[in-house]
Amino acid sequence: MSKKLNELLKPIAEKQGVALKEAKSELMEWWKASFPDAYEEVDGKLENADEDYIEWIVDAWDTRISRASFSGGGKGEEYVGMFVAYVSRRDSREEQTQLAQSSAAMDLQHTLANGIKPYKNRQDITVPVCRAFYQDGSWKAVNSKDQVIHTQEGEEVSPPAWAIPVPGKKFYVCMINQKGVPMDKESFERTWLFVGNTPDKLLSEGPLEMPLSLKCRWDAGTSILRLNVPVRFKAEMWERDDRKGLSTGNISPDYTLDWADEEHKDALKTLFNPQLYLSKFVPHVADLTDVFDYHEENSWESSYGNQVGPTFSIRGNVEYIDYVGRELDWVEGGTQYSLRISSNSLKREDANGAIYVNVTKHLADFHNAFQAVRDGEWTPYTTGTQVIIVGKSRTYQKDNGDINLSMDAYNIYGIPSRAFWGETPDEDDSDMGTLGGFRSD
Repeated sequence: MSKKLNELLKPIAEKQGVALKEAKSELMEWWKASFPDAYEEVDGKLENADEDYIEWIVDAWDTRISRASFSGGGKGEEYVGMFVAYVSRRDSREEQTQLAQSSAAMDLQHTLANGIKPYKNRQDITVPVCRAFYQDGSWKAVNSKDQVIHTQEGEEVSPPAWAIPVPGKKFYVCMINQKGVPMDKESFERTWLFVGNTPDKLLSEGPLEMPLSLKCRWDAGTSILRLNVPVRFKAEMWERDDRKGLSTGNISPDYTLDWADEEHKDALKTLFNPQLYLSKFVPHVADLTDVFDYHEENSWESSYGNQVGPTFSIRGNVEYIDYVGRELDWVEGGTQYSLRISSNSLKREDANGAIYVNVTKHLADFHNAFQAVRDGEWTPYTTGTQVIIVGKSRTYQKDNGDINLSMDAYNIYGIPSRAFWGETPDEDDSDMGTLGGFRSD
């Protein structure tokens, strides 16, 4: 990337919360689609264009994404702030799909004729079930009368999202929604932790006192939102008993500060520094020696009899990172990694004192859990790096009977100014030619 293009893209990448490489990739795709002749003229290499043109095209792209990034999607009030944690994902249609599978496996004809009743508290609601199969270049849904009610082009090896395989059988079924078309067998709901306020109140009062959970359902449930950057979005407030939160079925997040006046932007950039934000506006335990006591004071027993720890943030130095992990079906991404953090105060109390942190593959892959920003790029960090972790605490019993505490990470922020950077191997490091023909295998 040329120095000029780098300088122009860096502030845009920062306000969008993406790396320089990602920003350049998006710019190039837009440039190719919008100005194909100019793109072909320099063989798709913007660095080869003159500086005036580079400035013009980057400015045009910046204007375009600034206008389009916040479409006002979703219902409810507008909020600004920061997503400080990705809490969970659940399939709200899992039990319904499993009922369709088990019913079809037990008695297909009865299930096709009568449907299923997936709601225990609403036995008056019946969800129709149809057969699904591949024929003549498309997937078809057929009701109990052998009438084709839906057709979707595709390949036999790639069943559509609505086709439900029946375990132990060689056929598929599908569930039909109120509009008479197949519904996807999965419907994810993602929960995020948000700290912020409405735009006018954030500037005058600051973020709300307590973080709010944001429930993203339907289309919003497929969105991967960005952590640790300013965001604007719309959602509806809900309140039950003494709890309140946000929910939305459609979200169009804007990661710029375009909603603020120029006179406030410098102050907001300072406010949205993750190192400050995660420590000041998320419940924070400053000393790792106090973490166990904080857990004990704020944990509670669920209706299932489980002890549930609080969600809070801590800061510590990374002592060890497990990049291999272990495969766990219930963990998002299928693999759980871990790291160990400590601090000087914890070491003074116990030379071996440390807190183990569980990290999902999803958090590592999509939210840079093991990376920090270096010169505008996400770069792997290594041991010695200071991190801020937002997560839920839990206790476990060791073989000797001692009770220890660990955390399930919802967000890991590597502090750039406190990072030890991992080395990227040079391509020549893997060149076997230097071995003179000798092979170890």
